[in-house]
Order: sequence, then C-alpha cells, then structure tokens
Amino acid sequence: MFIETLKRVSVARIITLSLAVMLTVGLIFAVTNTLVGHEADEELVSQKDAALEILCELPDDQRKRISWGYVGAYRTSPGKTNSRIAFWQDDYDRFLSKAPDAAIVDFATIFTNENVVAVVRQLVEGKKSIADLSEVIGVSEDEIEEAVKALIDSQLAARTEDNRIEPKNDVGSFFLNFVSMTTVHLEHIKTKDR
Repeated sequence: MFIETLKRVSVARIITLSLAVMLTVGLIFAVTNTLVGHEADEELVSQKDAALEILCELPDDQRKRISWGYVGAYRTSPGKTNSRIAFWQDDYDRFLSKAPDAAIVDFATIFTNENVVAVVRQLVEGKKSIADLSEVIGVSEDEIEEAVKALIDSQLAARTEDNRIEPKNDVGSFFLNFVSMTTVHLEHIKTKDR
C-alpha cells in the first residue's frame, strides 16, 4: 500500500519529503552534538568519554605506539553539514616521519597571514565572493585576492565558475583544529598568569 501511495505522489512532493527527512536527520545530528558538546546529557557524555577512552588506548606490548587524530562536524548552511575524521594508530617514529619538519613549517606558514586566516574563517560556512569577503573582513579586495591566491596556490581553496571562492581539501577542518589548539593554548596561558 505504501508503494502504491508513493507512485501517486508527485515528484515535487517526493523531493519535499526527502528534504524534510534530511533536515530531520540533520537536526537530530545537531541536537546530539549540542548535548554532547555542552555535556547536558550524562548518558551521552558517558558514551562519548568511553569511545574516546578506547581510541586513546595503546597496546601494552608496543613501547612506541601512538593513537592520534581529529574528529568533528559543523554546519555549513541550513540543512548541510560537513564532518571529518582523521585518525591514525601507528608506531610513533613512523607516524612522525609522515610529516617532515620542513613540510610542517610550510603548511603552518600558510596560516600566519591574518587575512588568510580571516578568509578561511569565512569559508568554513561555504563559498563566498571576493566582495563579500572584503566587506565582512574589512580589508580591500586586493588584500583578499592576495590571501585567496595563497590558499589556491596551496590547494586549500578554488575559484568557482561564478567567480566565488570555495574551500578545498579539508581547509575548514584544518582551521577548526587551529582554533581548538589555540583555545587550549590560551587556557594554558591564563592558568600560568593566575
């Protein structure tokens, strides 16, 4: 009977229904993340802590083992989310060898330009025009173009056919990780200054 009903429903109605389901799933996802993030529900916090504890376990028989990574999700626009999980379990030396010091410095240097950081902060929410970026950030379009060029050259952003700038290759996740690392660092500084 359900299949017969679906056959009678117009394509527009099916699309509307699909969007409603996606929005509902997105809302459940957002509410769950909010509860876990704000520690409002003890059971969810307990489940999160248990999962994190398992991820952080290291085998007793391997002296130089590492478990490391990052995980997160964020809303890019109404009904759209972006999520990323990057996780490694490896030998400490092998893990460190995957990113030589010079490569770390080259990558980190991209984020030492204040305009680049400001552009990436805006791109976390999705595509933006140069004019929009300039207005929100409060610097000239020429300065925005220079920052965007650095991101495009580093394959962290791209220019779309309609001449907007879009994030690429996990740049949003990288930026949010810099935010989290900086937040932790600022807490250390506050603690030391007390």
